[in-house]
Amino acid sequence: MAIVENVMDLKVAVLLAAYNGEKWIEEQLMTILNQSDVNPDIYIGLDLSTDETVEIIARLSERYPQIRVLPYGLKFGGAAPNFYHLLLNAPIEYYDYIALADQDDLWLANKLKRAIDVLNAGDNYGYSSNFTAFWENGTRKTVRKDYPQCEYDYFFESPGPGCTFVFKKELALPIKEYLISFPDLSGLDWHDWLIYAFARAKQYKWIIDNKSYILYRQHINNQLGVNLGFFAFAKRIKSIISGYGLNQSLRLIRYLRLTENAFIATWYRNDKINYLVLAFNAIKCRRRMRDKIFFFFACVLMAILQPQSILDE
Repeated sequence: MAIVENVMDLKVAVLLAAYNGEKWIEEQLMTILNQSDVNPDIYIGLDLSTDETVEIIARLSERYPQIRVLPYGLKFGGAAPNFYHLLLNAPIEYYDYIALADQDDLWLANKLKRAIDVLNAGDNYGYSSNFTAFWENGTRKTVRKDYPQCEYDYFFESPGPGCTFVFKKELALPIKEYLISFPDLSGLDWHDWLIYAFARAKQYKWIIDNKSYILYRQHINNQLGVNLGFFAFAKRIKSIISGYGLNQSLRLIRYLRLTENAFIATWYRNDKINYLVLAFNAIKCRRRMRDKIFFFFACVLMAILQPQSILDE
């Protein structure tokens, strides 16, 4: 692997979305500030909170000038609009690399250095990785996301949680331009999925690392969390029956202005026949083999259960 020389000279911005994070945000910020061989600046977008998060951040920003807080008082209502706000308003044009962070995780000391090295080992612009979920009872589980990318996976899934994302300025700036041109993304719940889909659709090479450099905290207030076990499976079934999951894909495609794509045109209006067309393309639509099989049967199920388009115009 090619290693970046003089990595300390590289400018790295970490965009952190926060809301009612008093319990964990200081610990997370310290793991970012203590990164090996990298001196990142941290930009915090704080959703209007009801706890002591704003006071904690103010205290830390006085001690550590690398911590910068965007003007406080806006209500975002979720992580995705907060990250869009950060991408639009943090001065990312002055940085070589941009990383995303949640308020309650823990970063291993070499997380950013590893991401930069992997990005520069090939012609890569976006990076994500496997991660280690952990619970308050001490349980840990490494979750794999580095299954081989396929032709259309970006229409249907993210390459891992956004808190593992690092991308070059050459990708960040076009994303910012896109957000300026399409300011209303309120119908799409996942910022990480949008970023990945944008990169892949625009031919920016994305790499998914097979290592984990983040402890991804699991607790009752997780907006998304890790999808493991029976209850996660049941949730996915409910998502299919309701049409929510595919509707998110359709919104993503519409927001990225990709409805004329030759593959998408074969199923975008998602009637019964189109669902079956999509089912027989399952091998191109998800990375993990189990998910390819699940996707196939999900599309067949949609063909049976949905009498008409679920596209929310």
